[in-house]
Amino acid sequence: MKNIDSLPLSDILLNKVYAYFQTIWSEKWKENIEVDWLSNFICFDKNIEEKEKINMLYLLSKFMYFGHEELRQLLLCLYRDMFKYPIVELIRKTNNDTTDILFINHIFSEELKATRFLGVGNPSESGVHLLYYFRQENNLPKDYFINTSDVFTTEVVSEELSDNTSYKYLQSSLKSNNIKRYIFIDDFCGSGSQAKDYLKDIVENIRFINPDIEVNYLMLFGTEYGITEVRKLEIFNRVEAVFTVDETFKAFSNNSRCFKAVPDPIIEKDFAKQTAIKYGNQLFNPPLGHGNCELLLGLFHNTPDNSLPIFWSERNNWKPVFKRYHKQY
Repeated sequence: MKNIDSLPLSDILLNKVYAYFQTIWSEKWKENIEVDWLSNFICFDKNIEEKEKINMLYLLSKFMYFGHEELRQLLLCLYRDMFKYPIVELIRKTNNDTTDILFINHIFSEELKATRFLGVGNPSESGVHLLYYFRQENNLPKDYFINTSDVFTTEVVSEELSDNTSYKYLQSSLKSNNIKRYIFIDDFCGSGSQAKDYLKDIVENIRFINPDIEVNYLMLFGTEYGITEVRKLEIFNRVEAVFTVDETFKAFSNNSRCFKAVPDPIIEKDFAKQTAIKYGNQLFNPPLGHGNCELLLGLFHNTPDNSLPIFWSERNNWKPVFKRYHKQY
């Protein structure tokens, strides 16, 4: 049997990618998917084309894909580490560091009853979609989950004027006075634009009505930039991600994890970047992904447009390897 290390580099990389599709990427597998994807890279100079394909295969071998089961585990972590444990810690701290588990569980149960979990975006979007799995994995009653439309109630108020006439206007208030905190849950925060577009007005309205209510924005994945941008809004008590994507996760950054140690000199970061830009220009603006995030990241329900478009785009008959389902506005 031929030693795999003696194979050409392209075959070694293809074998690695094929193994991923048979195991951790199996939800995305279809016959010859990696071969079809490689056929996108066409150049008049066959030597350059071969180098492009090897560099792009190398990037694909570094792609991070989180499947159905992995995301369920992350949702468990989000609930436990970013919601439950901080509340339990505060319960103990305010009660002389008690270790009475029955007492702690009772108080936590009361805190949970005073909490509502919400998705980010409208009911058809991924943030809301994840709540179903979040509820299942953490064995939570469905009454603890609401839409943003359930936060407020509006009533017609009539006021008498001094000339014995009256006028009417609409007044919003919180639908429940028993809720202490609202937790917004999202799958991915890249640039922070979703929080600005969907949540800013809602959270500011909550704050205006009752400044004491706690409002948190918790996500599975967040770039350092996106998290910082959301925190700059200064409307949330906490903005946190289970998995923080720093500069080292950008494919072509100075500290890129991908190119710390390459298996062959033919794999060059600058060449790979120019190749990704060359083909990306045909697929998306900007060519390195939304916000120029340069990510190699996909989730089972969708691929963020912050990832390199060469992986997910279908524009101009491009054959994607991790197809993205675009929002229709």
